[in-house]
Amino acid sequence: MFENLERHRITAVNRQEILTIEKWAQDGVAIAHDSNNKIIFVRYVIPGEKAKVKIYKEAKDYALGEPLEILESSPLRKTSECPYFGLCGGCDLQMISYEEQLKVKQELVKEAFYRIGKIEINEFHAIISSPQPFYYRNNAIFKVYAKKKKIGFFQKDTKNIVNLEQCMLASSEINQALAKIRNQSIFPPHNFKVRSTNTNGSVVHWVKCDDYQDRDIVETITAAGKTIKFKISKDSFFQVNNSVIPLWLEKIISYLDAESNERIFDLYCGIGLITFFVSYYAKETIGIEVSKLSIKDARKNMKSNQITSNVRFEAAAVEDRISDLGYADTIIVDPPRKGLDKHTIETLLDMQPKKIIYSSCKSTTMARDIAFLSSKYQIKDITLVDMFPQTYHVEVLTLLERKE
Repeated sequence: MFENLERHRITAVNRQEILTIEKWAQDGVAIAHDSNNKIIFVRYVIPGEKAKVKIYKEAKDYALGEPLEILESSPLRKTSECPYFGLCGGCDLQMISYEEQLKVKQELVKEAFYRIGKIEINEFHAIISSPQPFYYRNNAIFKVYAKKKKIGFFQKDTKNIVNLEQCMLASSEINQALAKIRNQSIFPPHNFKVRSTNTNGSVVHWVKCDDYQDRDIVETITAAGKTIKFKISKDSFFQVNNSVIPLWLEKIISYLDAESNERIFDLYCGIGLITFFVSYYAKETIGIEVSKLSIKDARKNMKSNQITSNVRFEAAAVEDRISDLGYADTIIVDPPRKGLDKHTIETLLDMQPKKIIYSSCKSTTMARDIAFLSSKYQIKDITLVDMFPQTYHVEVLTLLERKE
């Protein structure tokens, strides 16, 4: 939502209003109206509350605000566990319980599907919650302001770095590395990334640290009775929540034919996280990914794991290659947040695979794409997969079946 709002002319302001919070909106905010009936998007508040709000950015038709004081509190409000909540921009929903967060995410996904795709979701077939609501992230990029000795994350809607001693979303291993970096004699001169793994230790990328190497990592994932080790290069993408990844993979596998006779394309496959696991339940699997580095990792992973299933990888943009691959029984898409491009959607409609399995952390673009596909496909299953507790982000997994 805000990436679209920021395209309009918006200026910094400093005024206050007492507002009644009306309902949740996308991107971790709630909606109120000021005394002139202008829409105000307010962070860290709950529908039904009355709050004194500082309005700090304003455009012709809307404004952005943050609470200065909660005057009438919702019974759902709880004290956040993190001392930086409301300052640091990493979390959005710590003022409500995790169970309530899942309800909000369901509501917002339903709203996005109806508003954008005119698709009514009455209920989700499954809700996959995170076994770890805190300390779950396996990587974090820390912002650095060396001159003022600050390490942390940006405050929402600003470039101000909130100085952090620890992050309650990041794994304990990442927080240990952060403490080491803070205490070493040479302060980091610029931003850095820390990755942790289940089995292969932690690494620090982009800066020197006496106690950690700047190297590729190996992550081990076990799902559906299979264990695969993934070499992950510095700049390769990998899902952030290790406790949810196996549950997500097993749900995807449950959509495949039990006879293991399908030809499957895994589009935007990255280093092959989905590709390898589904390949054990397919006749043939092809992974397509534009990043040559990720495909290099995928091919190395195939060799190091001695994978003998019928799987191969191709380094190409999906829109440039999909038309040349022939027919697939099932196509899996896990695109970037911008969703599917027009050519890929048209190719899917022309190819007409029996099933499309669509996973996305951006429900608005998913709703748009499924609306385009709805002339020939219907939703058979939709599952909420919470990879990102305490934030407004959520993964949505949808099974589309061809209309007969």
